[in-house]
Amino acid sequence: MASTLIACFAVLALVFFPDFYPFTSPLTAWRLASKAPGQEETAGVSKAWDLRYHLGGNGPWIPKLNGTTGGNINVPKGCKVEQVHMISRHAERYPTVPAGLKMLDLYNRIQEANVTLHGDLAFANDWNFFTSTPADHFESLVSTGIYAGTLEAFQTGVKLRTRYKDLLDDTLIKGRLSFWASDSERVVDTAQYFAAGCFGIDWQDLATLHIIPETTDRGGDTLTPGRTCLRYREDMDGFGHGYGYRMTDEFRSTYEPTVVNRLAEDNPDFLFVEDEIFTMQLMCGFETISKGSSPWCAVFTQEEMESFEYARDVIHYYRAGPGNPYSASLGWLWLNATANLLREGPEVGQMLLSFVHDGDIIPLLSALDLLQQTPDLPVAYVLHNRTWRTSDIVPMGGRLIFERLSCAQQPHCWSNAPFYPNHVYCEEQKDEIFVRLNINDGIVAIPECDDGPGSSCPLEMFLYRVLKRGSEIDEFRYICGLGADAPNRITFLHQ
Repeated sequence: MASTLIACFAVLALVFFPDFYPFTSPLTAWRLASKAPGQEETAGVSKAWDLRYHLGGNGPWIPKLNGTTGGNINVPKGCKVEQVHMISRHAERYPTVPAGLKMLDLYNRIQEANVTLHGDLAFANDWNFFTSTPADHFESLVSTGIYAGTLEAFQTGVKLRTRYKDLLDDTLIKGRLSFWASDSERVVDTAQYFAAGCFGIDWQDLATLHIIPETTDRGGDTLTPGRTCLRYREDMDGFGHGYGYRMTDEFRSTYEPTVVNRLAEDNPDFLFVEDEIFTMQLMCGFETISKGSSPWCAVFTQEEMESFEYARDVIHYYRAGPGNPYSASLGWLWLNATANLLREGPEVGQMLLSFVHDGDIIPLLSALDLLQQTPDLPVAYVLHNRTWRTSDIVPMGGRLIFERLSCAQQPHCWSNAPFYPNHVYCEEQKDEIFVRLNINDGIVAIPECDDGPGSSCPLEMFLYRVLKRGSEIDEFRYICGLGADAPNRITFLHQ
């Protein structure tokens, strides 16, 4: 019992006071591990350039800094949160099987080469793969170390329990709470660890986790529309799921050959192919998640890692983001269901929480026309001045939270002066309703709709914007080539 209490207090200390944790904090450890060549350090902490923001979604959770209002995430003065809607990516995981097998192939090729590597790759002579049991770990949450996905999911639950405690208490008083996860092991595990942090260790007595199948027959009644949209899934017109990979292949050809040649200068007897460069950069992120740091990160210059980041941005932008013609229709399903709940208010539910994959969150941004990127990402060079950055939109554990705010408004008052100056009359006190968007603990303004408290959007304007976007994009069933009998909207998202 004592050891359990100590562990719980340690977790809480890590959540709320990371820099006072009795060991090296995760942020400090990352910065120490990811110091790029030529980077300055002060008291063990690097300045100006943080590798976590250049891993293209393959790194640990980070707060969003780009494109935020810079305002506080606390509830604006005079307001209260009436309703919360969250859609979250699964927490930190090991690589998927296809990516992991490429990493193992590279590892085995180095082991079997019978050569000694030099320069930036000298460490690889004695390097061991970051998991000794890849068959057990690939696709699953990381459960050890400072970037454990199990810990991140639990921490997120504690954060939301703290931030919305009154709302949560009121919700649980009214009865069992429902929340949702797509039917993937790492997504379900994330939801369960989150629940332990948010609802308590006995969460199954208080809440019900509904697992939504990722099967093709779900049509529009799904959390994973990329799996159910036939034309997108099968890439029938060349603009489906594979479009992003084809575009990023074009961009990767602009920087990977240069890295191959640079590494060959120190290792002329062991030549890498271009695809192995990308695999090494993937290992930088995944080994850091798994073990807290990775020597692969130091192989690359800052410019080379920024090229990797951009390659990852191109994948997501054209695979599921604004650069894909299917994207807005895919994202419309969850957005429309959520907008309807925001319109109806807390009477239909106060906390609605969903857990999915990164490719299911990104289309939402297209549906809401958020983080607008002009021009479309070029593939001949890195567009440094860009809005679209995958790293702080959907890092592992990335989340979007819509808050319905009820804010007291100053009533209009008047008098009958000069005849009766002491008689003052006021309208009845009324509250106004606003919607505020929080992406990874950064407030993001909805374009042309951010003049409410804390850069929020008046509810009616938000609903009009969603309705207008719905009229501008193709209906899900039509664009996906589904039959007239296929489900065309989400029906399960309610308390």
